[in-house]
Amino acid sequence: GLFLPWKQVIERLQATNTPSLHIAVTSYWYLLDSLVVTKDEAAEKAAKGVVFFKRRARQLLKAMFSLHDLHWVAAVLNPHTRMLKHATDVERAHAYCLVRARIAKLMEIARIDNNEEVLSSTTTSLTPPPRKKFKSYTTQFHDDTDLGETSSNMTIVKRARRELEIYLQLNLTNCKYLLDDIDNPLLFWKEQEHVLPNMSRLAKQIFSIPASSAAVERAFSSAGIIISQRRTNINPSTDEHKISINEVYRRYGTSPAMGLSEERASVLLEHDGSNDLTPVRRTSEIVRL
Repeated sequence: GLFLPWKQVIERLQATNTPSLHIAVTSYWYLLDSLVVTKDEAAEKAAKGVVFFKRRARQLLKAMFSLHDLHWVAAVLNPHTRMLKHATDVERAHAYCLVRARIAKLMEIARIDNNEEVLSSTTTSLTPPPRKKFKSYTTQFHDDTDLGETSSNMTIVKRARRELEIYLQLNLTNCKYLLDDIDNPLLFWKEQEHVLPNMSRLAKQIFSIPASSAAVERAFSSAGIIISQRRTNINPSTDEHKISINEVYRRYGTSPAMGLSEERASVLLEHDGSNDLTPVRRTSEIVRL
């Protein structure tokens, strides 16, 4: 059907307990493919309405939705789509460049933190520093002794590029995450945190961002927030009064369980004469009101 792909995408992007940002790119591709008019639909007269809506929806999807840099980074960090085989060469190069830049940024932050720790430890230590070893001017051209180990002479940019290359060339045949067919890339990065430490840290940052705010909105609704589906027709003045009551509870460090009912809090509001509350009374004094 015309709307079945949209239903599938919406349900997956609004997931609550699993990462969702990594499927934004593939969902976009999936919707575009589902809106392509087939030869049978174009030839069938009874499908003219479907053809019109497909073409119009495809135009609007391209015009109204643009992939963010975070979407591309998340797609690369998803081991299922790391090669971006459906992307153009420009899009693929851009996505890899974004990932390398973020890895380099994490490395730079870690380097600064390590330098600060070393500096603080050396200032407190009374032992003399080790003698500086002089290196030959040809050292910078030497090969690495271990290809799996990053050299201290390599720049952060080169190290970031190498870590991404290792990830792209990684053999995932025996990967437990792929064998279980669970769409949660964080499980994969938990396995690889010793092999690809910086990319694992980046994955944790990226996949903590939901693709949709629907899950957050559901959490607010279940928490009983004042502005909710049940109170869309509430009087604005009543709503402001409720917010002021909550402000009384927060500022005076009290609650209905401590003896301050909503009626007594209302008396306090009237006594102050404004919503600009100042915590000048103790809880015991408020309760006596």
